[in-house]
Amino acid sequence: MKIICLKNHLKEVLNICEKISGKNLSLPALSNVLIEGDIRNLKFTATNLEIGVEISIPAKVEKKGKVAVPANILNNFISNLASDENIELESQNNNLLISTKNSSTLIKGQPFDDFPILPKIDGKKEFELPASDFINGLKSVWYASSFSNIKPEISSIYINSGKNNPLTFAATDSFRLAEKKFKYSCNDLNGILIPFRSTAEILRIFENKEGKIKIFFDKNQFFIIFEGIKFITRLTEGNFPDYQQIIPKKFVTDVIIDKNKFSSALKTASIFSGKLYELNIIIGRDDGVITLQTSSAETGEHTTNIQAKITGEELKMSFNYKYILDCLQHINSPEIILRFSGEGKPLLISGTNDNSFLYLAMPMSGM
Repeated sequence: MKIICLKNHLKEVLNICEKISGKNLSLPALSNVLIEGDIRNLKFTATNLEIGVEISIPAKVEKKGKVAVPANILNNFISNLASDENIELESQNNNLLISTKNSSTLIKGQPFDDFPILPKIDGKKEFELPASDFINGLKSVWYASSFSNIKPEISSIYINSGKNNPLTFAATDSFRLAEKKFKYSCNDLNGILIPFRSTAEILRIFENKEGKIKIFFDKNQFFIIFEGIKFITRLTEGNFPDYQQIIPKKFVTDVIIDKNKFSSALKTASIFSGKLYELNIIIGRDDGVITLQTSSAETGEHTTNIQAKITGEELKMSFNYKYILDCLQHINSPEIILRFSGEGKPLLISGTNDNSFLYLAMPMSGM
């Protein structure tokens, strides 16, 4: 293999590949990136057996071939090259020779035959949508999923559509729930679970991409295709909780409040919150004021009042302030509505002009 390519193209691809490559001592091939030169393109492949990526970039291919070298070493080396000149890559007995105008470097490789083969797309169900909407759907909910792998089904992001139903993204950690809907439908998409770590990589790779992405899937694998990038992840086995049953249908108190003022007040109150991030919310029925209270033995106490439109009963409830603050940036409305279903029961948050997103937070007494 002998190839000439631009450093900037190479640097971007290797940064993605290094983060996906595995650190498995029993399978050292997973720490490598597989480099293949074929006709007009240069292809890079990395995997940890749960996630995989193939990325093609334009290059001048003088001689076809393959080589597998450690992803971290190659990425560190390319990132530290001072110049932006063309780089020549050449395979030599399973090693990679890298040449620039002023340097020559040999990186030890391993037999490329040991590198695992990624699954193929053939025969899988598919749909297409704007990349920005897909990323928005994931970003709107993924922070609400569980970080623990004890229950893999809630350490995943749920995507569902079905016949004539909106494309829905949802996530929960049992203490909160986020749901985002879009006016698309995919008749074959009857509920899949993308692991949390895979979602983090999807966001890192595809955020700020413009245009449409193609998605392919079956019961075990999920593929994203965008221009020269193919991303693959295993899907989580299991069933996502039937969360529709816990969404309140009746409410005792509604509060309509300016989103930015509420967000700012929460951030200030958080400075004086204790180790459990406890926030007291006090709602008066007649004075049109919602009060936030926090206290900590280390930092002190804080109370703030915010004007709001209030209907219903007086209430005093405690919440994890982070659980409320996390969702606000994903509501596309200048005003939000806090809907309380009673003491010890969930709080429902949505935008007054945005019915595509809803968020549920359990009170601390319900935790």
